[in-house]
Order: sequence, then structure tokens, then C-alpha cells
Amino acid sequence: MAIDNRKERIVEKLINEEDLTRSEIIFLLENFKEVSKQEIHENYTYHTITVSILEVGEDLYYEVAWRFSRWKHIPHEFYSQPIRVKKTQDKIDVYIPYDD
Repeated sequence: MAIDNRKERIVEKLINEEDLTRSEIIFLLENFKEVSKQEIHENYTYHTITVSILEVGEDLYYEVAWRFSRWKHIPHEFYSQPIRVKKTQDKIDVYIPYDD
């Protein structure tokens, strides 16, 4: 029940374009359906830049760009707030920035 309440609060913040805290972004990544993921491995480091597309509601998608470290003592880095994107009607699923 607490997880559902937290999910609702995060979705409300996203819809209202409020900034999420670092812990809320982590919760978003861990608790919402990931519909797309692209990874870029950085040469000569133990980091991976990841762009995840998350479905947070019916026809409601957000992109989270983050840097993942394979070392447990190095925290993940988040480059920006989640960005609303939409699914296009291409032959493959492609997500583009959402324009109001």
C-alpha cells in the first residue's frame, strides 16, 4: 500500500512538472515498467550511461538518463529530471521529447 501511495505522489509530481529528488528518481527506476533501455559503455571506465523509458501511466512515458557505476561504493549519477516523451507510430518503438 505504501508503494502505491508513493507511486501516485511521484506520478503527480511528474504531471505537475515538479522536480524529483534523487531517491524518487531511483524509486521511479525500480518500481515502474521499463519499456525501452539504451546503454552506452564508457571506454576505460567502469561506468555505463543508460537511458531508460518508463511507463508511469496509460500512454504516459518518461525518459531518465543516468550513469551507472559497477562499483558499489560509487553512487549512480542522474543528469537531469525525467523528461516526458511519447511513443511514435514508427515500425519500431521510438521515444521522442514530449512537446505541449
